Amino acid sequence: MASKQAKATFPARVSPQLVSLVSRPPSGDWLYETKFDGYRLMARLDAGVSLITKNGHDWTARMPSLAQDLARLPVRGVWIDGEVVVLDEEGRPAFQPLQSAFSRGQTDALVYFAFDLLYIDGTDLRAWPVEQRRELLQVLLQQCDLVHVRFSPTLDADPASLLASACQLGLEGLVGKRRGSGYSGERNGAWIKLKCNNRQEFVVLGYTRAGAGIGSLLIGLHDDGGQLVYAGRVRSGFGSRQADQLLARLRPLQCDSAPVAVPPALKGAPVVWVLPELVAEVKFLEITPSGKVRHAVFLGLREDKPAAGISLESDTDLP
Repeated sequence: MASKQAKATFPARVSPQLVSLVSRPPSGDWLYETKFDGYRLMARLDAGVSLITKNGHDWTARMPSLAQDLARLPVRGVWIDGEVVVLDEEGRPAFQPLQSAFSRGQTDALVYFAFDLLYIDGTDLRAWPVEQRRELLQVLLQQCDLVHVRFSPTLDADPASLLASACQLGLEGLVGKRRGSGYSGERNGAWIKLKCNNRQEFVVLGYTRAGAGIGSLLIGLHDDGGQLVYAGRVRSGFGSRQADQLLARLRPLQCDSAPVAVPPALKGAPVVWVLPELVAEVKFLEITPSGKVRHAVFLGLREDKPAAGISLESDTDLP
């Protein structure tokens, strides 16, 4: 049992461990899991259950079924880290249905994959080795039958084979965690991700018109100096229904001038600029030397991430 002092310091918020992008599996002893295509979510269990996004927003009211499920766990003073997803008919996480579930307020089918345990009974576990925290989490989740909560298992094979299998199955990739590492709440290289496709978040700068609808989305990123710069156009990935939903979100943000210091010279279709407040998840073939996306596909809007923090995700070289 935790001491009264430890319980008294049980935090109202915990900073999530951040993940570094790598292009190849590093050397050393790593534990690998599936990279889920969803929203990062921290679950706090104390007097009640709170579901907190990566950026500190309380989404408990948006996921009542998940909150009720977690409340059945027979312990309090708990922080759990995980990812909330929607699974398709083949059991794979699917991002666009997840976005639709939140926009419609129909979240009863969401599944929460729990992958780390940071506190239990008010005791801080973050200095424990990751493998021990995960073992304790697995035991905790087995204490009762949970409908919406699953443990994210460690995958037992070499990472190159695991990544090839994940890509073949249409998954997003892998997350690796260095065996023996603690939970710092920072991007320190202890957690890494290996992706099957080039995809990340971009800031929506505006759109080109196509009749009464959207011809393409104009997107941007923050450079190393924090300046928002144009990063190209997204011409596919949104059908008529999605385009209508996008227009409904974009129209109230319309502004008279470009939200970037150096606007692009776009010919042909008229451009509508918007305040840079929305974040889009985009898949693309590559980013050119001039900083523009090629063959970009719109996957959905990200409500869980602020536009101010969106910059180019670059590989981290680990030994």
